[in-house]
Amino acid sequence: MDAYVGWVSRVQQETDPHGQSVLAEPKYMIPNGTVYAGGWCRPQNDGPGLRSGTLIAYASALAQEELQGKNLTMTGGKYTSADLWKYIQIDLDWQAANWEANGCDLWEEIRSNDFFWNRYTIRAALTNGAAFAKTQGDATRASTYSNAATAVSATLESHYNGAFVQECDARKKDAAVICAFNDGYLGDGVFGPSSKEVAGTVQTLNALFCDSYAINQADTKNGIPGILYGRYEGDHYAGGNPWILLTSALAELLYRGASEMYNSAEGVYDNVNMEDMQAWADALGLDTTSENAIALDGHVLATAMAGAGDGVLTRLRSHVSNTQFHLTEQIDRNSGTPMAAHDLTWSYATTLKAIHARSEYKGLSAKN
Repeated sequence: MDAYVGWVSRVQQETDPHGQSVLAEPKYMIPNGTVYAGGWCRPQNDGPGLRSGTLIAYASALAQEELQGKNLTMTGGKYTSADLWKYIQIDLDWQAANWEANGCDLWEEIRSNDFFWNRYTIRAALTNGAAFAKTQGDATRASTYSNAATAVSATLESHYNGAFVQECDARKKDAAVICAFNDGYLGDGVFGPSSKEVAGTVQTLNALFCDSYAINQADTKNGIPGILYGRYEGDHYAGGNPWILLTSALAELLYRGASEMYNSAEGVYDNVNMEDMQAWADALGLDTTSENAIALDGHVLATAMAGAGDGVLTRLRSHVSNTQFHLTEQIDRNSGTPMAAHDLTWSYATTLKAIHARSEYKGLSAKN
């Protein structure tokens, strides 16, 4: 993490050769960290929120260590929580002023000033940034970030069309929103993993990708549970295939939804209503109306959601086990063979996040 902080502190000060703020630069050279001089889809306005959100999480963890009186220098720590504030505020100041700016999508292909991925993760960064600014005694920035977060929040509902959450007007069915649900949720019920909006989105994308990929149909015929997710409707990049990172992101979302649904049944979380529960029963194909129907119960739904997550990872496992679990970028839509970029960091990250979310759910359900 200290290496990451050092990288952020360096690139924030660079001059972008493309005539834009370096804070919205999406591409750097490795290992020297200089801005990539070639053409690319720029700017990418989600970066400042993602960076600041990461640093806030790290600073908060450091603050807890400091409260416990631990000497971080003894364990190799280079920074204190207060040290990180100067880097966090650079990104959040820019985000608060530019959250409506036009930029590129998560896949670096199209432009809009209203991507759900951007808005939802920016909202999280500004909300958490406002709270962190208070801890640093900066009431002015706390107010600025809070007001900006409120403004961003007011735009989110327009992305829900009554059936599913769309990424933007130009690309409605896009699994970028699945990543957003995982990485931007604040635990406040706004597009939470147990909500009807998320259930409808999963149901819609399930139908899309089941129909789109022959490998999903073949796996189902062969009794392999789950589903492989791709990027968006009509994707043609490299032939338009399922992506490992998005398949694992779906699994993570299902496990997180299971935990939230379980906590609702236990009275710990109060943002789930009967409409949400019915939407998830529909998304999971559960019978709630016939004579032999299941009860519309939070514990039952939590078990079903976690089981669906297990199915997703089981299907993914069936396609990567022969490669000693090296995770590529994509899986061929017809043959199921791993393909495209090798050992993609993002594929590993979302898969590990899914496994972690599963462990958290199992820890909850094991209590009873």
